[in-house]
Amino acid sequence: MRAIKLNTHVAKDHILRLKLPNDVQEGPAEVIVLVPEETARPSHMLEDFLAGLSAHPRRIRTKEEIDSELAQEHESWG
Repeated sequence: MRAIKLNTHVAKDHILRLKLPNDVQEGPAEVIVLVPEETARPSHMLEDFLAGLSAHPRRIRTKEEIDSELAQEHESWG
């Protein structure tokens, strides 16, 4: 299957008109329309995560505390 990417404009009547290359044969075709989402926002997930870190107090645990929590979790497995 051959893919042809074309740019077009959606008119007020919601009808698309596309001019295909002359070597495209008459017959069935599949059309996929991708439109941008109105609510799309730039992807700054890492920046959002890092900014949110300051909103949560940091608690630095000792190795012993971590080991104890891991042991308790392991014991809860049965």
